[in-house]
Amino acid sequence: MKYIALIVFVIVQILFLPLSIIGVVILAYKQLSVSKKLGVSATALSALGGRVTANILGIRKDELSGRLYAALPTASIVGFWLYFFPTYIRYRIYPARFEEGKETLTSLVNSIPASRSVYFDKIIEKQKNNVTQFVVMGAGYDMRSYGDLKKSNLKFFELDKANTQKIKIESLDKANIDYSHVAFVDIDFTTEKWYEKLEKSGYDRNKKSLFLWEGVTLYLSENDVRKTIKEIKQHISSGSVMVTDFYDKRFTLIEGIKMTNEMFYFTLDFSKNAESVLKAFVKSENLKLGDFFFMGHKLKEGGAVGVVTEILL
Repeated sequence: MKYIALIVFVIVQILFLPLSIIGVVILAYKQLSVSKKLGVSATALSALGGRVTANILGIRKDELSGRLYAALPTASIVGFWLYFFPTYIRYRIYPARFEEGKETLTSLVNSIPASRSVYFDKIIEKQKNNVTQFVVMGAGYDMRSYGDLKKSNLKFFELDKANTQKIKIESLDKANIDYSHVAFVDIDFTTEKWYEKLEKSGYDRNKKSLFLWEGVTLYLSENDVRKTIKEIKQHISSGSVMVTDFYDKRFTLIEGIKMTNEMFYFTLDFSKNAESVLKAFVKSENLKLGDFFFMGHKLKEGGAVGVVTEILL
């Protein structure tokens, strides 16, 4: 069935090509032009799109991300389906499987955001009953605070730029998704002291917390990454945890991201002894490494492309 599905995909893709091109144009306009006009991150939408795709294909349950995507002014559900329909047909015939460790650098848009979310979910599930506060750094369009995690006895905080928060709240309203349990903290990480605004929003540094920092470090300088890690460490209680991701140096070679003016900066060299490199970085900040999941490590093209890791604070 796998090869039948592939053949059908090729045929449908050829027949559907004119519509797929229209879909790509619509998506590009919405993601790039509209995002720029509204002053919000274009790459945040790519991460959300990966989660929507994963939900449709049955890789990761996340119905709320689909509802938010459909409501966002920077997204187009019509464009999405014009582009995605041939792939959908393929995996209706031969269901998609989550293949741990087989994420590729070239499948940046969907494979990596979808896969890393699965790894983040595993760590969050393990830690959710050990903490009382859930803090999302650079939250973007992350929807974990609104799904099953909402049923946990946690206090939720989301930090991001004011424009992004505004668009997200308006879209949550449009999608009829309750957000009354979430404290939104408007912050410009480059110019403001985020921890001061977080505490003013009700955060208690004496309570165990989980800091979620997903898909952000790649866009920062090494100095800013280390600075933020130190700041988190200084404003948490013992037993807290940070969950974040780091990427291989090959990401800095990707040129297409220049279209969004969001360049890749901080990376690690995972081409050899990836685990040792990760441990050395965590140790350099006097922290302890918990669970970690390397992406792409089962492929031969240069080793792991990134890692999702639990850091014990």
